[in-house]
Amino acid sequence: MLVLLVVVAAVAAGIGLTIELSAPGSVAPVPARLTVLAVRDNGGRAIFHLRCDPAGGDVADPAKACAAIAAQPSLVTDPQPFYDGGNNGAYFTIAGRLNGRPVHFSGESDWTPQMQLIDKLGLAGPHGQPLHLEPSRHGFVGLNQTRTFAPGALRPGDRVTCRVHHGYQGLPLALSVPIHRGFGITRGAAPGVIAVRVRDDGAVIASCLARNRLPLDKRGRTILPPGWPPGH
Repeated sequence: MLVLLVVVAAVAAGIGLTIELSAPGSVAPVPARLTVLAVRDNGGRAIFHLRCDPAGGDVADPAKACAAIAAQPSLVTDPQPFYDGGNNGAYFTIAGRLNGRPVHFSGESDWTPQMQLIDKLGLAGPHGQPLHLEPSRHGFVGLNQTRTFAPGALRPGDRVTCRVHHGYQGLPLALSVPIHRGFGITRGAAPGVIAVRVRDDGAVIASCLARNRLPLDKRGRTILPPGWPPGH
């Protein structure tokens, strides 16, 4: 009878130990090595590196981020977007390996700590700003000119500025390089208009046109001339 009680006690202790180890908050870490890149629609690039088991990287708290991924792998394999209605859209890519499997994700969301990817991985500062902004590259194009930048010279989120006359004191006539290839954007300001497009081969085409070169419609409003901006 004494031997039986000892065995029962040992089994019960083992069960208690198992329950304690598997309690919430004690998720076993998983090996991971990930790079998260966020490109803002209005310009700017933020890049983060995270490794797990052991935890390290340049996010706010690598151990906390690794625990969040272990508990919810979809944070990095299929993060859910969040839209707050602001002018803060971003395009995210996540690459690397998680638990021995490759990770390749790309998608869009607003840049906001309300997005779980940003919140649980600690990608934002106390005011919601990205923790690690990459240095931006800058390209310039002359007024009434078109310039082609070689593939790789400018990246999505980098900035292209139209060089206008030195006496101009207003907002710069500038655009960020768009995220998607083949997609172009145009912006107007007091000196004129600028257009930036990414070719399929990654080259960036920037065109700048002075306002006095813009034709007028029947109501006297400026419009883009036929064939502008150049597409090649």
